[in-house]
Amino acid sequence: MNPTPTLVANTDIAFPQGDRPMARYVSSTTVYEEALEHGRLIGLYWSASGQVQRENVTKNLPGLDSLKRPLQSFELELDGQSLHNHWTWKGAHHRVGERAGTVEAVIELVHGVRPVSVKVVTRLDGTAIMARWLEITNTGKAPAALSKVSPWSGALWNTTVKDFRPVILSQAANPSFDTSETRFSVGYFSAEHWGQEGDFVRQGLRRDTLRIERGSLGRPHGPPYYVVENNETGECFIMGLAWSGNYAADFSAEFDPLLTFRLGPLAAAPLRVIAPNETLKSPEVHLGIYHGSTDGAVAAWYAHMRTSVVPRSPKGREMYTVAGRVVEEPDDWILREIDIAAEMGVEAFMVDAGWYGDSFASWWERRGDWNEGTWLPGGLKGIEAHVHKKGLLFGLWQEPEAISKNSRLYAEHPDWTLHSDEGRECGEMLDLSNPEAAKYLEDSVLGVLRQNKLDFYKIDYNVQVGEGGQSLRDGYSENETYRHYERIYGLFDRVRKEFPNVNLEDCAGGGGRLDLGMLSRFHYATESDWSVHPYAIRTLNALTRFIPPEALCYYHNHIAHAHQMADLDTHLRVTLFALPIFVGFGAQDADRSTEYFQTTRRYIELNKSFCRKVMVAGPVVYHHTPDIGIYSPAERCVLEYASPDRSRAYAGVFQLSPHGQEFVFRPRGLDPSRTYEVRLDNAGTAFRSTGSDLARNGLLVQLDRALTSELILFDAI
Repeated sequence: MNPTPTLVANTDIAFPQGDRPMARYVSSTTVYEEALEHGRLIGLYWSASGQVQRENVTKNLPGLDSLKRPLQSFELELDGQSLHNHWTWKGAHHRVGERAGTVEAVIELVHGVRPVSVKVVTRLDGTAIMARWLEITNTGKAPAALSKVSPWSGALWNTTVKDFRPVILSQAANPSFDTSETRFSVGYFSAEHWGQEGDFVRQGLRRDTLRIERGSLGRPHGPPYYVVENNETGECFIMGLAWSGNYAADFSAEFDPLLTFRLGPLAAAPLRVIAPNETLKSPEVHLGIYHGSTDGAVAAWYAHMRTSVVPRSPKGREMYTVAGRVVEEPDDWILREIDIAAEMGVEAFMVDAGWYGDSFASWWERRGDWNEGTWLPGGLKGIEAHVHKKGLLFGLWQEPEAISKNSRLYAEHPDWTLHSDEGRECGEMLDLSNPEAAKYLEDSVLGVLRQNKLDFYKIDYNVQVGEGGQSLRDGYSENETYRHYERIYGLFDRVRKEFPNVNLEDCAGGGGRLDLGMLSRFHYATESDWSVHPYAIRTLNALTRFIPPEALCYYHNHIAHAHQMADLDTHLRVTLFALPIFVGFGAQDADRSTEYFQTTRRYIELNKSFCRKVMVAGPVVYHHTPDIGIYSPAERCVLEYASPDRSRAYAGVFQLSPHGQEFVFRPRGLDPSRTYEVRLDNAGTAFRSTGSDLARNGLLVQLDRALTSELILFDAI
């Protein structure tokens, strides 16, 4: 018999004995307990304090009737039947997590009506955030159709228990709370279209259900992350879905002050046909509760992301500056572009789209034909040799899921294209439920990586598949999306194992797949294609509520007129707040001794010599303007990054409004006991001050024009 695996630090898992089977999970300050009651696995309570409720209290929780309240901690529907009840507890245990430094708690349930068993798996990593998924096994003799799944659901807050509310405070647990205001609110990304990745909004919940549904594109540019706040108590839940297709989330305050939720993938049913004896893993939901400031909540989420989600970059390549160009024309111009990149001081060069196919054409016309074109001087090996000779890292772009109609691949295998009803094509994409098409995709990706000496590799995904394609399987018309991401996730799990020294970039028409499913397999991801100020910095401001900045890359000059939307310093300062990728530096025959090139070199060097030390350390991010999104009127956007040891920090104050006003910036990431050299970049001046004086008195910033900025650097003496 194998010994019980050791728990990881700062966690506890227990399965208390009593009148009903129970499970308890403790990770950092987050506590969650659930129990099987009347054949339903229901949540009992959450705590943000780390304290476990006494046994005599827990036995009476949740104090609600599950026939009248949606308390079940997961939702599952097979063959049109809701499997929210009729479960029997088979057993529970914990095991070593598949991801290093984690432990997984497992509850095994067997259904009393349908031939199906479920393992409810909860992963703990010692941070305040947990991850959950279902392992669903079809124990019958016939295929089963998965119609719907919410891997985690149920009550977030339950303050209806009488003991929580004395008669004299029946209207509010906190007398300072204005009961005319909404008790609960949800922050989320409201847009789903290209270029709108940072459209973060907050909405109060009345006695109704807020449904956030993304189903029109198949790659929502509003990623599935949420901050759910209890405005009465100051607590918040932070959550995200590890799923790259369409999705839906429901938050219900119908039974106020009870708040319930559900979160999961969205597709025309069935999502997936499960064969007899097959075990299917659901997407993961990452969820935790936090009581404290917005900055503290972000830090708690970052701790989870850095511990067990975003893979660590290869040693020595944690951060680097990149130049990259689409192959817009044949011949040796790209060699000159590499030379200019090296001259400007960047450290890597990427051959973006357009290097493939039987003949030169626009980059989107030959996707799928991943044979090397003949128009690059010396071919890819010649380019790679030139890049490495210049002392730069070499990277390559690919969109392996795409199949352009003008490609040879499409001419030879039109049946490999994703189709829906009446044979309609769902965008120019491979149908990965087709084993031959899936094999071609895997061979294409692995072939590109094996045949080229790549230091980094970029995946793109520019198609829009709507509700997704369908294929006939065992008498069902199955949606393709689930199998699609089984293939994509599995492929890049394999890529990371075979190529541990290659950095991987996730891109999807910009930030079309910024979910936890993709981020857990790539080292960094594109924030947006719409890299124009002020949208660029506002998008970074919003996305860094959930994604650490070292896991985001920013395409500088990607939009041709971007330099006309801000002054030169402001235009370049955005590059300091993510991994910068320069899409060229303008005309190749331009005089590179002019102020534009000198200033650009200065920011590249500033990034390498100062900002990188903060970024590589895993910065603490302070959002001084956390909820401005990208469309709401706002005076300014203010971001501050500080090293964890408080030895160094920098902040950008970006004026948005044309009505400039004096602004006092008070840094939050400094040590009050230390003295800092403070540099105001606009004036080029520096002085010394203590962290306590800076936090108390602040710095006066005067910006009287729209789309201007100030950069402030702090270095401990």
